[in-house]
Amino acid sequence: MRRLVLIAAMALAGALFVAPSTPARAVAADGGVIATPSVAASAASSVPVSATPVWMLPLHNADGDVVILIPGTTDYDGADQLGRTRDIGLFGTDPADRPAIRIVDYPGAFGFRIGRFPVDLVGEGTYNDSVDIGTRKAVAAVEAAYDPTKPDQKIVINGYSQSAPVAMNAALMIKDRGNVPLDRIVVVIGADSRFPNTGVENVLPSFVPGLYTNGDRDAADLDGIQVYSYCVRGDSACGIGNPLVHPVATIFYLLPGFYLHGSLNDQINEYEIVREWDDGSTHYVVYDGGNPWGMMLRDLGIPVPEEVDDIVDALIPVPMPGEQATIAGHPVPTPRELQVALYAVFGARVPVTDPDVDSDTRASMADEHTPDDSIPATEPGPGVAVIAGRSTPVAEATPPDPAASDGGGATETDPADSPDAEAEPDVESESGDGADSERALDSDPTDANPTESNPTESNPTETNPTESNPGPADADAGTGHRAGSGADTDADGGDGSDGDGGDSSDSD
Repeated sequence: MRRLVLIAAMALAGALFVAPSTPARAVAADGGVIATPSVAASAASSVPVSATPVWMLPLHNADGDVVILIPGTTDYDGADQLGRTRDIGLFGTDPADRPAIRIVDYPGAFGFRIGRFPVDLVGEGTYNDSVDIGTRKAVAAVEAAYDPTKPDQKIVINGYSQSAPVAMNAALMIKDRGNVPLDRIVVVIGADSRFPNTGVENVLPSFVPGLYTNGDRDAADLDGIQVYSYCVRGDSACGIGNPLVHPVATIFYLLPGFYLHGSLNDQINEYEIVREWDDGSTHYVVYDGGNPWGMMLRDLGIPVPEEVDDIVDALIPVPMPGEQATIAGHPVPTPRELQVALYAVFGARVPVTDPDVDSDTRASMADEHTPDDSIPATEPGPGVAVIAGRSTPVAEATPPDPAASDGGGATETDPADSPDAEAEPDVESESGDGADSERALDSDPTDANPTESNPTESNPTETNPTESNPGPADADAGTGHRAGSGADTDADGGDGSDGDGGDSSDSD
């Protein structure tokens, strides 16, 4: 009985880390109205700053560029993911030039198993099964989108939270299968649960069937494919602390980190970029929007001064995403890394499911022939502004405070040289994306209304953006909410994965 209670408790804790959702909304699909879960309704909703981040490559509809968008947990129609990507300018700021977007339809579920009995916390199916199905469907969508007659075409595989591993797995299998040239593929992910060192799958041990964790990635696996991975400081999916070193901070920031993960990642253009580094062809970016408690309370309409953030930070520092925890300068392994070491002593393997660490899953996906059933994304209608993934009549859209309207993309090298991106209230059919650098992207205006679209790295060295010697690959960036930017680049060989073996796809 105690074992069952422990499994249930760990599953619920994992759900807090991985299951994202923006404020509650009802969305129409072919099957009717679907009510998605709510983290908390924001009392201080505003139009997010729209600009293409400085680290993002330009995309163009004229080149045949396509985004394969994979929603996160519970984001069944992709509205949340569109709100934190397309609608804030991630794929470009000119609606006429943005790439076409296709949404991968997969379970987006979050559950586990006790013996033969499934426990569906969100949707139907386990987390591992959902990621497995999403990976296969994403591969099919990418291969279907490839057009050999368009030599400049880029295919962006985009994921967030649960779908970040889906996107990375799909890119790996695209590389293995060899049906699409690697220079056509770009991966853009946020809040990756396998973010180096601080991703929840690198911290939590792997022992709950259906919720197995897969550890760090080896960045070399995706050599030849450009990957961009970003994480906001305090996000409980990609920036959790090591509880063996920072137990108080890990617990203290769990609740606001969950809120940030579900509700505030559409505001990255207002945050400061505080770290950037490269590991092989993967570029990591860390944003800082303030102390997670302050961010959450302000978003809920409680006017907490930003000076309070600095005080709380000093008392209980927020873990830095991607940074390995140390004691007296000595690295301290995470609970999962200790599990791997302990299993190795007895000649056992930690159960894993992702194809980069499980050879059986990789082999089955290499010969996969799943048909493409991705859905074209729909543009917001005329007279509608997109706010945090929901469509709102322009008259109801809340324009940002002019005094806080600076934000968005960042320039390189010197924070003092960073131009402010001016936020304007959205009055067009799109979310009014402002331009950053020379980026203009865009979408297919013929996209149709999606039906229920189910959502189902590599231990690089760290860099401190406050240091004065950024390498040539660095892009100091970030303006806006807590102004300033900077980032150094150090490349490091990634920490490997657990190795092949273990549980494969966790089929129910």
